[in-house]
Amino acid sequence: VQDEPVTLPIHYDPEKIVPVDYFKPAAVAVIGASDDKTKMGYAAFHNLLQFTGPVYPVNNTREEIQGRKCYPSISAIPGHVDMVVLTIPAKFVPSTIEECGQKGVKMAVIITAGFKEMNEEGRALEAKVVEIARKYGVRIVGPNCLGLILPPYKLDTTYVAASPLPGDIAFISQSGAMANAVVGMSLTKGQELGFSEVVSVGNQCDLDYLDYLGYAANDPHTKSIILYVEEIKNGVAFMEMAREITKKKPIIAIKAGSSKRGQAAAASHTGSLSGAYEVYMEAFRKCGVIAVTTVPEAFQCAKIMGALKKPLYGKRAVVITNAGGFAVLSNDYAERRGIDIVDIPEHLIKEMDTFLPEFWNRNNPVDLLGDADEARFRGVLDVLTREENETLWDIAVIITFPNKVLSPEQVGQVLIDYQKKSENLVVGSFIGGDCLQPGVDLAREHDIPVFDELEFVYRTLGLMTKNIIRK
Repeated sequence: VQDEPVTLPIHYDPEKIVPVDYFKPAAVAVIGASDDKTKMGYAAFHNLLQFTGPVYPVNNTREEIQGRKCYPSISAIPGHVDMVVLTIPAKFVPSTIEECGQKGVKMAVIITAGFKEMNEEGRALEAKVVEIARKYGVRIVGPNCLGLILPPYKLDTTYVAASPLPGDIAFISQSGAMANAVVGMSLTKGQELGFSEVVSVGNQCDLDYLDYLGYAANDPHTKSIILYVEEIKNGVAFMEMAREITKKKPIIAIKAGSSKRGQAAAASHTGSLSGAYEVYMEAFRKCGVIAVTTVPEAFQCAKIMGALKKPLYGKRAVVITNAGGFAVLSNDYAERRGIDIVDIPEHLIKEMDTFLPEFWNRNNPVDLLGDADEARFRGVLDVLTREENETLWDIAVIITFPNKVLSPEQVGQVLIDYQKKSENLVVGSFIGGDCLQPGVDLAREHDIPVFDELEFVYRTLGLMTKNIIRK
């Protein structure tokens, strides 16, 4: 939990700041709720049934939906409603927002498509919605979006197949399908990830990236922020905000539109120009945003950054392994990805000589040999994690493989113990398949980043250190 709030940028209109309580409604209504499982109104209402406050279905053709009393209109609901979810056809949205404004609704999540992303008629319809919403002070998520999920509060306004687990990653996406896919991936058995916020921004007719970034920046549940970006409207304000946020929390961005065809597709998808890919990369570099190209890279960066005890300002690595081949490959992969395998001082080499076999490689990566037991790993780490020696390195990579001498649980416990002891970053790589899963699970229970593919370790570390090192 951070000590001080993130300062909003000067180019970000203070009148546009969304109060935090707008994202934490006491009561929600779904306008267009349905019993038909093929309709978005069914899924949106079904996912909200887990919400702890009142959830009202609104549909003027039904008396009951999914076991709940149904209301013909928002105005017919007897109690107060803070947030509404709209799954009705676009042509009915303006009049519905008018009614919501009169009801005192604070926020409307408009899942419906058919606005500026379609044609000029849709653009005019969207402008009308914004005009009405501003008259009443209703803030809008979307339109043309998947919706908003805040797992710590059991709030899921989307039509995802299964709600994500609560956690510490905020995912802000310009693609509803991408957000939907990411939620599904996060529930993969053995690789589960939890979220503090998942939002599909849609057309951003009102709330935009800066609003959701601002929420994530000051949300105590959020440790890392991942963006899927096609275009950003206010680049100056984004850079100012990102520069402030990355001093406290990492931002990882997947930027679409690196090709000409990709840029054209992004413009068609969002109803606006995407801008030059190179401009975004330079902007990300200047404000400390970590640019990645795939979702798995983004997840791994977020997990590692969330495990940091202090900002990662260096890229000097020590590698400890019981596999000579992985030691050799570590040199290759690290050099390729810009990670420095540092030389271990001679006096520390001599100290390790006292407890390692006489034919160990006396170098970094430290090859403990295939018959290494837990004591060898601990001996080397005892030396490297002494307070006076921690200034020699920034990252420790612990690598193991299946064998009868050393159980995966033992390696997992080594990771746990030295992650607690060290102020530097400690990561693990368990290479060899399902038989190592007990060690992986043990490490992950203590929020230690672990990998099952060695090149991915250095690729992820390289992506992280490329932009965040500050002189």
